[in-house]
Amino acid sequence: MIISGSILTGFARLCLMILFLFYLNRKFVSYSRSVNYFDFIAKQWFKYGSLIMLLVFTLVQLGIYNLINMIIILLTVIYVDYFGIKQLPQSVNIIAHKVKKNIFELIKNLELKKPVGFFLLTRSDPKERKNRLWYLFILSVLGAVAVYSRYIFYPFDLFSMSGSWLTDLESVVDFDSQHWFTNGVATIGELAMVNFYGKLVSISPEVALQSMGILESVLISILLFWVVNKISYSKIVAPLAASLFYSVSYTIMPVNITYILQHQALLLAICFALPAMVIYMKPGFMHSSNRNGFINYILAFTAIGLIDIFTLVVLVLPFMVIGLFTSGLKHKLENLIDLGAYFISIAILLMIYGIACNHFGDDLRLLIHSGLMNVSSYTYFSHLIVSYEELMIYYQYVSYGCILICLLLMFWKNEKWNAALCFLIYFNFLVIISEIDNNWIDTDMIKLSLGVFIPVLLGISVSIVIRFAYFITTKTEVVKPAFAVLMIVGVLFSAYFYQEKEYEKLQRTDNIPKEIISVYERITATYFPYSYAVVNDYTTQTMSINKHFFIHYTEFMSDYLKRDSIYFKNQKNKKFLLKHPEYVVPKSILVFIYKKPDDKTNRIATNCKMVPDILQKIGILQKRGRKVAVFYESDLIKVYEIENVPNESKIDDLIF
Repeated sequence: MIISGSILTGFARLCLMILFLFYLNRKFVSYSRSVNYFDFIAKQWFKYGSLIMLLVFTLVQLGIYNLINMIIILLTVIYVDYFGIKQLPQSVNIIAHKVKKNIFELIKNLELKKPVGFFLLTRSDPKERKNRLWYLFILSVLGAVAVYSRYIFYPFDLFSMSGSWLTDLESVVDFDSQHWFTNGVATIGELAMVNFYGKLVSISPEVALQSMGILESVLISILLFWVVNKISYSKIVAPLAASLFYSVSYTIMPVNITYILQHQALLLAICFALPAMVIYMKPGFMHSSNRNGFINYILAFTAIGLIDIFTLVVLVLPFMVIGLFTSGLKHKLENLIDLGAYFISIAILLMIYGIACNHFGDDLRLLIHSGLMNVSSYTYFSHLIVSYEELMIYYQYVSYGCILICLLLMFWKNEKWNAALCFLIYFNFLVIISEIDNNWIDTDMIKLSLGVFIPVLLGISVSIVIRFAYFITTKTEVVKPAFAVLMIVGVLFSAYFYQEKEYEKLQRTDNIPKEIISVYERITATYFPYSYAVVNDYTTQTMSINKHFFIHYTEFMSDYLKRDSIYFKNQKNKKFLLKHPEYVVPKSILVFIYKKPDDKTNRIATNCKMVPDILQKIGILQKRGRKVAVFYESDLIKVYEIENVPNESKIDDLIF
């Protein structure tokens, strides 16, 4: 199985960043409140994730987008958000006072000879710290399961190096050139987040693009746990069931496993929509005023609109309408304020896309229609144990029973199941419109979105069962952690045992595309930018943008020997080289040789008949005194390095 180590490295760096930010938050900001990891991730993602999306868009339009500017602006916003507008003028004095107070406490504790752990641990009671460690364990398990459940499909990946993949990579790279709309006006906010993610964790754009599908699945898995945790009375078991069901259930879920590794703008937009939905039904979670909530919703809805118009219009608005009727009376005002924020964000998006369409000569109506009808999305559920229609009938029966029980608990026991009821009604709404044949509703995308909301239905169902077993569960507090671990093991074993046959039916794809990405990652990490050139097929040219020079095989075969001869005859003639820069050769040349001819699964347009001629040219260069070595070799690919200027291209040689 070929997978770039940078994918896992990027995930590890992101996880460490989140844990460090959580630690700083608990140590210096929210030490007086009880906040677990899931609450922290959901709240900060909803608040600052949407802000990042809008910042990337704004900075690209201003032509100043880069990681440093993003971090400076984010830190400034966090600073203002922490102190508030009213206290901002006194912020310096407040910081000075807190620093003095902490220094005095530090000196006092040093004199009392407090242990090192006292200074490192956050200020919380042992019970809260124990609960936090338990949640950290669950978070780690869910993240690992979500990653591995997608990782095992890499041998069957059809997306990497495909035409769509290369087009997306071109858009991702173009953000560095301060271009948002490259090939016409389109919703490419997800690709902007791919670019930012690559910069943040220091991985290449192609690796960031390749790993985005996994990252979206991990985020949805975590958010599903948090959603069920917030809308039901079960805090561990039902949320675990929902999250694991999403990650490992393929035969009873409308998921296209053939392209399961492909990133989906729909899924990233739903990652913003899920917190928005829960906060809409439970506004108190954000601990903010109506004004702050109003601003947060404008940012979130605008970010969703830049990522995926379908999610904003077809998924979010119906939920808000249903929620307006099912929410508690005390939340009606907040609901109306949030609806106002929704329509303001719609106006902002119409202005953005309207101006862009006018500038590029595109049709705004056509843009909206293409956003609602995604031609690149399709559903093929051959792996389901029953037909899709029959499966939905079963889920609807479950939802009907849950709706009835929720209504009984609400009116009979006066319990707050409003949010759960809203999600149940919303699920049935999605099932109904998925059967509607309309030119403005993409039923394939609705079916894909059901793959996210079916686990919510399952989580609510489990929580209802637990609710009626309340007289047992209250007496088994000690057994709950063990039961949760047992459920994790049981779900994973069942997923493997009952789905192994479907997994074995998948056909392995050619490893050349995945290996090319891995080799390019190694090259990028080894050589200094623009000190070398790569000789390869045109399909890989996009991977050279902003990194190195690109030479196609035909150019190498026809012109390079002449260029090499002229350069080395005149390498000391500076005037000649200044007058004829076209003859200057890079310090190193990396030539890709493919050992395997094209077959029906290989999407790299490489003609292996050219290999003998390419090797002959390399041999001539070696006779001329150029140092030739093998940079990389496997059963599929061999990469030669032609060193024109010794020790002037590799990063290690330049530094050491």
